[in-house]
Amino acid sequence: MRFILILNSKKMAKITILGIDPGTNRIGHAVLKKDKNGVKAINYGCWEFSLPKKDYRLVQLSRNLKGIINQYKPDYLALEGIYFFKNAKTVMAVSEARGVILLAAAQTKIPVIELAPLEIKQKISGYGRTEKKDMQKKIQKLLKLKTLPQPDDTADALAIALAGLLKIR
Repeated sequence: MRFILILNSKKMAKITILGIDPGTNRIGHAVLKKDKNGVKAINYGCWEFSLPKKDYRLVQLSRNLKGIINQYKPDYLALEGIYFFKNAKTVMAVSEARGVILLAAAQTKIPVIELAPLEIKQKISGYGRTEKKDMQKKIQKLLKLKTLPQPDDTADALAIALAGLLKIR
């Protein structure tokens, strides 16, 4: 497939990308490193915030982002854009988290790659309406992960980072 050839291309420079799946109480994050040997997931997971106040959660998100940026020094940050929400309260909370994420990228001069949800699915699976479980399996296979990435926020962050790499070329 085309995207596997691109990811395994020896011409592509070494790149580290941080993928973020923004949310309200849970934020998926993934750091991928691309080099001459291919793409490897070097850190991924989900930050869960149970702090009672929104402003405390945003401060904790900022701290977590600064920590992962300082540790891995990504060349790019890939972020899922907000394109459709049924609930106005949810879209506001996610937008606030995105603001913290965009600020962290700007403060550290990391270029941001914004991707639509359909674009992410299209780049990874070749079909923009792929089911979530199928995307998880595809990510597991492409990144040679031993287990299915869980929870969904983690799998989404891995997909966002991988789609971001594909968009760079």
